[in-house]
Amino acid sequence: MGKFALGAARHARPPDGLPDSPLGAVLQGALAGFAGTLVLSLALKGAQWLVGRGGGDAGQQSGGRAEQGGIGAGEALTGGPVQAPFLDRSTEIFAQKVATGLFGASLPEGTRQVVGMATHFLYGGFWGAVYGVIQSSLRLPAALHGPLYGLIVWLIGPVTLVPAMGIMPPLQRQGTRRALLVAGFHLAYGLGLGLTFEACAGRERRR
Repeated sequence: MGKFALGAARHARPPDGLPDSPLGAVLQGALAGFAGTLVLSLALKGAQWLVGRGGGDAGQQSGGRAEQGGIGAGEALTGGPVQAPFLDRSTEIFAQKVATGLFGASLPEGTRQVVGMATHFLYGGFWGAVYGVIQSSLRLPAALHGPLYGLIVWLIGPVTLVPAMGIMPPLQRQGTRRALLVAGFHLAYGLGLGLTFEACAGRERRR
C-alpha cells in the first residue's frame, strides 16, 4: 500500500518537475532567490574589484560617510537621498533608516553590516518566492524569464521604491554608468534565480 501511494504521488507531480503546490513553489523560489542574490553579490564584488583596479570614480560619486559603511541616525533623519557607492551598501542604509525611525539610534558598523546582508538576502528570497509562483504557472524558458524578471525587480526596486525611501537618488540622477551597472546586476540575479529554479525542477524530474 505504501509503495502504491508513493508511486501515485510521483505520477501526480507535473511532468516538468515544477512544484505542484503554491507552498512548494514559494519555498523552491525562495531558495532560488537566495542563489540569485549570491550571484548578484559576486557580480558586485567583481565590479568593486574592477573599479579599484581601474581607479574609476563610481565609488567616489557618493561622498560622505556612506563610502565608509553607512550613515548615522542624524543623517538617516534627513530627507535627502544618500547613495551608497555600491548596491550592497543600500541595504545597510535601509537598516539604519529603520533603526532610526523605530528607535532613534545609530547602529554600530558591524551590526549594520550583518543586518544589511541579512536584508539583502531576504529581499532576494522574497522576489524569488514570487518568481516561483509565477514560473510554476507560466512555465516560461528559464533563460528568458529569469533575466526579464530581474529587470522587473530592478524597475520596482532601484528605479522606484528605493529612491522613494531616500536610499538612492532618482534614476535620472544616478548617472548612466551606475544605472546600467545596477540593471546588469539585476539581470545576473534573474539569470541565477531562473537557472537555479530550473535546476531544482530538473532534480524533481529525475526522482
